[in-house]
Amino acid sequence: MTTRPKREIDTGRWIKFAPMRLQLAGTWLIGSVVPGTIAVLLTHDRGDLPFRPLLMLSGLEVLALLLLGVTLFLALFALGWRTIDASWLPDQPRAVVLWACLVGGAGLGGWAFAAAITLAADFSLVAQLILAYTAGGLPFTLLAAMLARPPRLNIAAAVLAAVAVLTGLAMIELPLWTLVQYLNLLAAPVTGR
Repeated sequence: MTTRPKREIDTGRWIKFAPMRLQLAGTWLIGSVVPGTIAVLLTHDRGDLPFRPLLMLSGLEVLALLLLGVTLFLALFALGWRTIDASWLPDQPRAVVLWACLVGGAGLGGWAFAAAITLAADFSLVAQLILAYTAGGLPFTLLAAMLARPPRLNIAAAVLAAVAVLTGLAMIELPLWTLVQYLNLLAAPVTGR
């Protein structure tokens, strides 16, 4: 009876990419939980509207919204600080701030775009909230992957982001007009109409 030679695991490669794996998984988690909670805040007691405009929120809800925004950026900063080796940005505090601002800001933009697409495509509120809490981290993670060290990952993330945007635009009629309408609704003053 012959025995197979034991295959050795290349732990050096696993350890080398551990910060990147932690950064991408953490970004997905933060980008799903915090914006998902923002979605819940904006969609409860919405009446006939797809979501409540900012001026219809109570003082406590506005405070909660601001705290969630601060939490998002602080959590991304802490994650970026812990995993700075995963990014091709310099190993400096300013680079971590830049990373958190890019991932947080552009991630929120991508998340809002996805939310507008699901609203315009008439997804149910339950489906939208499930997507917000499970897949809401995708735009944030794609941005983090574009800033990660391996160039192949940068290219793959950019291609996936382009495919996601084009898919979203293809799902609705008049996409630019629709997006502008949702932005107007979000910032609309409380009126009788």
